[in-house]
Amino acid sequence: MISDFSRILSGGRAGFPKVLEALEAHLDAYGVPASAIAPVMIAADELISNTLDHGAQGRDPPTVGVSATVTDGRISVQLIDDGDAFNPLDKAIPDTGLAVEERAIGGLGIHLVRRLMDTVAYDRVDGRNRLYFSKTYTPQSSSRP
Repeated sequence: MISDFSRILSGGRAGFPKVLEALEAHLDAYGVPASAIAPVMIAADELISNTLDHGAQGRDPPTVGVSATVTDGRISVQLIDDGDAFNPLDKAIPDTGLAVEERAIGGLGIHLVRRLMDTVAYDRVDGRNRLYFSKTYTPQSSSRP
């Protein structure tokens, strides 16, 4: 089974919840188990939020393209934005052994994404940031009781 999902988010946060809802509904409609949908949604929420909040300092929010492909046992998501060049994977892994008061602000979200996803990658092509992440899962049997 192969499915494709694609949406464009422009104008900031106004359409953000609808994009997330549509992605979640799409994954559910293609039989992806909730145990795989939940971490993908957390990752998408975190990464898109960061792009909208920090991707265009002092300018209009960036436009974010959200696409996903579901193949047997794998969800692959690509986020493409026209914001400032930024590779979140360059951020140092936060020291979670420190007390909360001693930790530097930031970095926990991308750390969480790295922990939840099987792959996370970044590149910048033609003036656009491209973030890729994927999650594998065991497909559910097509025979339902």
